[in-house]
Amino acid sequence: MLQVLAPLELRLTKHRRSLLSVLENTSRPLTVDELVVSADVPMSTAYRNLAGLVDAGIVVRVAGAGSADRYELAERLSQRHHHHLVCTGCGLVTDFDASSQLEKLIDVEIEALLATSGFEITHHVFDVRGLCSDCVTG
Repeated sequence: MLQVLAPLELRLTKHRRSLLSVLENTSRPLTVDELVVSADVPMSTAYRNLAGLVDAGIVVRVAGAGSADRYELAERLSQRHHHHLVCTGCGLVTDFDASSQLEKLIDVEIEALLATSGFEITHHVFDVRGLCSDCVTG
């Protein structure tokens, strides 16, 4: 991770290392509260460091339901393209891998859209919103 931070002039402090370690070892985007507990960092430190890591493109903010944003490593670091299931009941965000057929369909539709707009794409986001199994049964 140090080689990623160095060109951005970000030091790998103890708190950044802890936050990034938690994000590297989780299977879903986490809230700041979850990161504070898991990384054992103060709340203000977590917010300050996450803001810097988001600005540097190392961490991505994932819009949850309501005001509960979550955070995950940027795809270029996690080496895994994925999408999200967002529960509008409890705010849980989980990752899912789209089939190659769905990814191809998304790419075809985006290319068709871009052919007439002059817009240049850097990446796409595909979130599915609904209720998780706990909210459906609860």
